Amino acid sequence: MDLIFGLPLHPLVVHAAAVFIPLSAIGFILVLLSEKIRKTYTPLVLAAVAIAVVSGVIASSSGEELAERVGLPVDHAIQGERLRNVVLIFGALVAVWYFLQRSKEKAFAQSHLLNTSLKAVTTIVAAASLVLTVVVGHSGASSAWKDRVAEAAPITSDVSPPPSGTTGGNASGQLMLSAQEVAKHNSASDCWSVVNGNVYNLTSYIQRHPGGQSVLKNICGKDGSAAFTNQHSNQGKPNNVLQGFLIGALGSTVSATDSAKVITPPASTAGYGEEEGEEEVEEEEGR
Repeated sequence: MDLIFGLPLHPLVVHAAAVFIPLSAIGFILVLLSEKIRKTYTPLVLAAVAIAVVSGVIASSSGEELAERVGLPVDHAIQGERLRNVVLIFGALVAVWYFLQRSKEKAFAQSHLLNTSLKAVTTIVAAASLVLTVVVGHSGASSAWKDRVAEAAPITSDVSPPPSGTTGGNASGQLMLSAQEVAKHNSASDCWSVVNGNVYNLTSYIQRHPGGQSVLKNICGKDGSAAFTNQHSNQGKPNNVLQGFLIGALGSTVSATDSAKVITPPASTAGYGEEEGEEEVEEEEGR
């Protein structure tokens, strides 16, 4: 199960991992360093470790399921797998340490070399889990926001003159929506695409796309019909949102002025990523 109440489980459970993994790592290190803290707070720290392990595993598995819906952020996925493995090792070492403390085999439990080695290794793993939690959080935030923050620009509904040499119009100011014309609009600053026989101007939507700009950049100047159909099939909302960017049917003639208009993303896109698990209009068309 990767959805809960219609929302992706991953961004919900990842907050538990982000809190309990560092908390349990710091708590356990303090337990090792202070006998007073050990006597009082060991049960609480053990509980935090258990929650950290469970939440870390769920966050990793739910992240993989979410990636199947919205695409795989490679660096974030790699770091997430590393954190999951480190947290599992940390939980196992804490369990071994705890049972050794309660062991009836006194000679074994009180072995200075064994205890020292176990404490040293567990401390290193705890510190590694703490650092990796920060790294994973940063990579996740970067995959979601970096492109949009870096490349965002004000979006207006003003009519701009068509780029020189790209309209394909004639003296009457008309423009033929041919495949060759669509191919000219193949950049993030001028992005058209064909879906099911219609031409859409996606330029303004690239900056608003919850899945990142790269997905839409990959279909600029191309036919994205097959990918759109495979991903969204007969879903109502993706088709309704897509219609907001319609220029006209492929092969038809439109006003060159209208074709150059910057189309403001329709209001129906608000909250769209949250309601549909971020399955955006063109989410998988770059794959």
